[in-house]
Amino acid sequence: MFDTYAEIFEKRASEYHFAMKQWPAARAAEFESVLAPLADAPDGLLCDMPSGGGYLADYLRPGLGYVAIDPASGFFVEWEKPRQRLSAEITSVPLGDGSVDHIVSLAGLHHEPSLPAVFAEMRRLVKPGGRVVIEDAAVDTPPARWLNGFVAANNPMGHDGRFLDDRTAGLLEAAGFEVLSEAEVQIPWVFDDLDAAGDFGRYLFGVTGLEPRAVADALGEEIGFDTVDGQPHLRWQLHRIVCQAV
Repeated sequence: MFDTYAEIFEKRASEYHFAMKQWPAARAAEFESVLAPLADAPDGLLCDMPSGGGYLADYLRPGLGYVAIDPASGFFVEWEKPRQRLSAEITSVPLGDGSVDHIVSLAGLHHEPSLPAVFAEMRRLVKPGGRVVIEDAAVDTPPARWLNGFVAANNPMGHDGRFLDDRTAGLLEAAGFEVLSEAEVQIPWVFDDLDAAGDFGRYLFGVTGLEPRAVADALGEEIGFDTVDGQPHLRWQLHRIVCQAV
């Protein structure tokens, strides 16, 4: 059975949130990457969907407002940010047509059963000319294999991700977007040591039945680490599609 984002994170948002609170800078390159295509975009309201615990808000440039959309209310239990949040499915957002200037979606769409429905809702929400950035794992990449392999085998809920592929850009175009760019981006996760990497992975991926070093060893084998200034950098990568509402 395919578990949706809402079903998964209603059960394990607290573990994921714990990882992000304990190691808040580990994924900094990932958040910076999804915002980079908006550096030259007009100021305005940015919609983050699904948002998780609103971690992206800490990386916004001046001039961008923020609204978080997430169906898992567990992410909003410890909401410490002076930002708007809405608990809702990302296919049915309680905001008006053309009410946001830009949309980003980071690493959550592989849990969605219908990308056409998500993209249609994004097109409804964003103003003409607004920019939308999709960033998630792509098929046949190490992160996709890790999630549907190691995580699926060791997370009590399993993992059945449906990753971005060569059809995704066409789905965005069918929804009313012009695709501006599409590329694989390297976004290393940075840790103080391998024990921290393993512990972060235990909670983020819901494999807390394993010891930190076992998770770190598996990450090293399946994803790989580089050592930079004495710190392990996990070779994480995602596929980024930048488009504009027409």
